[in-house]
Amino acid sequence: MRAVRRAQSTSVMPSRQAAALLYRLLMAVVATAALLIVWRPRVVHAQSAQSTDAQASDSAAAQAASQAQAQPARQPSTTTPVVKPGETRWSLAARYYGDGHQWQELARRNGIATTDGAPLRVGQRLTVPARRVASGSKAAATAAAPADSTVPRVALTKAGEGTLPTPPAAARSTPAGRGSLAAQTASKGNAAAGAAQAAAAPKPAQPTAQPSAQAQAQADTSRANLTPQVGTMLGERSLKRIGLVDQSTQAASRKPAEGQTIFHLDMPDAAEAERRTQAALRPNVPVLRQAEFDAAPYLASESAVKGAGRIVARRGASAEGDQAYPQRALKTDEVEVQPPAGTTWSVGDRLVAFTTQTLTGGNKGRLVVLPTGLLEVRRADGGAVAIAEVLRQSGRVEQGQQLVAASGAAAPRVQAQKLATPDVATSVLWLDPNELLPTLSSYVVLGAGADKGLKAGDEVALYAAVAGAREAVMATVRVVRVDATSSTAVIVSQQGRDIAVGMTARRFAKAPE
Repeated sequence: MRAVRRAQSTSVMPSRQAAALLYRLLMAVVATAALLIVWRPRVVHAQSAQSTDAQASDSAAAQAASQAQAQPARQPSTTTPVVKPGETRWSLAARYYGDGHQWQELARRNGIATTDGAPLRVGQRLTVPARRVASGSKAAATAAAPADSTVPRVALTKAGEGTLPTPPAAARSTPAGRGSLAAQTASKGNAAAGAAQAAAAPKPAQPTAQPSAQAQAQADTSRANLTPQVGTMLGERSLKRIGLVDQSTQAASRKPAEGQTIFHLDMPDAAEAERRTQAALRPNVPVLRQAEFDAAPYLASESAVKGAGRIVARRGASAEGDQAYPQRALKTDEVEVQPPAGTTWSVGDRLVAFTTQTLTGGNKGRLVVLPTGLLEVRRADGGAVAIAEVLRQSGRVEQGQQLVAASGAAAPRVQAQKLATPDVATSVLWLDPNELLPTLSSYVVLGAGADKGLKAGDEVALYAAVAGAREAVMATVRVVRVDATSSTAVIVSQQGRDIAVGMTARRFAKAPE
């Protein structure tokens, strides 16, 4: 049976699958375009790449050549300056290292000692970093050390300072020559004898070889070695103080001719100490109360007051220049005084200026004299008027006041001895009528005086009658002035306010003889 050949079948893609494939293809094209835009790949042929490398090498060589032309030749890293007079380790480090605190690095690098007493030699060549050196005021400010006590002395020691000459070996080895005045003044112009002795002395032989650097450092007596010693206080390095040396240095500085100083400790015994104390203290003597005596009122007869002198005027007073008190004198003022008729005053005489009050009661013909000032005659030429100066005042010293010669003096204030029973009875004759209430330091006049045995320093009690016919002490007074038949006392204590004329007075304490 003959097979019939079948026609080849063709399959048709659905439209949905074709659309999906087309979409994928489109997205791949878009992504490829985006990558090409971002990366921008360059297609370089072999010949082009070789030319580009040649151009780059040429540009680098040109840039290096231009930099070589712009910059000078490379400077060396170090320089070798020379130490000049006056420079210090600090100033050199500040100049070449930019910081003075680097002086130890400078010393280490150049083999310079960092201990006190090691001088910095002038002309020494150093090796320091090659830096731009400051000049002018900037260099001076950089080289100046700060005001800090912690900077070591060796860092500030100047190079090339003048040194004192080293004494000859003969003078150092001879103790007598070291301490003699002639040897010390041999080089002075006014020491002829010393100069002659120094010239006659044999001169030591000059050394042929120069001393070593260590010997020069030990014999150096420059200003750096004469600076004050540095001591320690409480375990810390203190500031520079003069005189802080050890005992060995102090003993070595003493000359052989000087003797030992001995201090004598004076230790007096008890009796000697008491004697010295009494000699230093003022003696315990009673104090005179002259002002209290001068101001004390007293009784006088009318006849004695009538013939007294008077104050004529105050010197220099004028009614136009002193309207309020034209004739009132003060202390140290000078007044013109007139003595009583038939009497003359001499230079140095003392006068009492006073006013008077009438004494009431049964004391007719007696007045109370109230002193106002003490005067002393300064000039008296025998005429009717003398010149006196006001020494003290207890009241107003005015023109027309009467004057009497001062008499009597204050008695020393002593401790009165208390009596077993009061022995002198009297009464109060006068109290100042201008005082409304007599109190401490007020004066009273008593009706008993030397005729009853009263004397200055006696103490008297003033009694007042109270209820029941009893008496009570109102005040106690101390006698300061005594006349023949009366006495003046001052109130020293007060127990009541009823102090009046006529009250009873009795002495209860007596001054020692």
